[in-house]
Amino acid sequence: MAQRRKFMVVLEHGALVTGLIVLYYLIPIGDGSDLPRVGLGVALFLLGVAVLVWVFARHTLAVARRDRQARLGVLLYLLYTATSFFALSYYAVAGIDGDQFADLHTRTDALYFTVATIATVGFGDVHAVGQLARALVTVQMVFDLVIIAALVGAYRLTFAHRSER
Repeated sequence: MAQRRKFMVVLEHGALVTGLIVLYYLIPIGDGSDLPRVGLGVALFLLGVAVLVWVFARHTLAVARRDRQARLGVLLYLLYTATSFFALSYYAVAGIDGDQFADLHTRTDALYFTVATIATVGFGDVHAVGQLARALVTVQMVFDLVIIAALVGAYRLTFAHRSER
C-alpha cells in the first residue's frame, strides 16, 4: 500500500508539472505594442505575486497543523506554479522590451532562465540587463530563498519524524 501511495504522489506531481508546462506554452502573449495590454500585464503580474504570497502563507500555516508530508507537497506545488509564473513574466517582459534580457527570445529561454535562477546556477548566457528585468529577477530570488528554506525545513521535519519512530 505504501508503494502505491508513493507512486500516486509521483504521478500527481508529474501531472501537475506537465499541465503547467503545457499551459505555459499555450498562454498567448502579445509583443508589447499595445500599451493598455502592457498595463494589464503589469497589473496581472503584481496580482500573481500577491496570490502566490497569499497561497504560500495560507497553505503553509494550514498544512503545518496537519500533516508534515502534505506540507512538503504544498511547497512543491507552489514552486512548480511559481516557476511557470516567473518564466511567463520574463517572456512577456522580453516581448515588450527586447533590451530587458540578454538572449531571452523564446518561451524555452524564459523557462531555462527561471530554472537556472531557482537552482542558483547562473550560467550567464541569459541574464537580466534592464531595470525592470532586474527588479523581476530580484522578486524571484527573494521568493526562491523563502521557498527553498521552507522546503528544506519541511523535508527535514518529514524525514526526521520518520526516523524517530
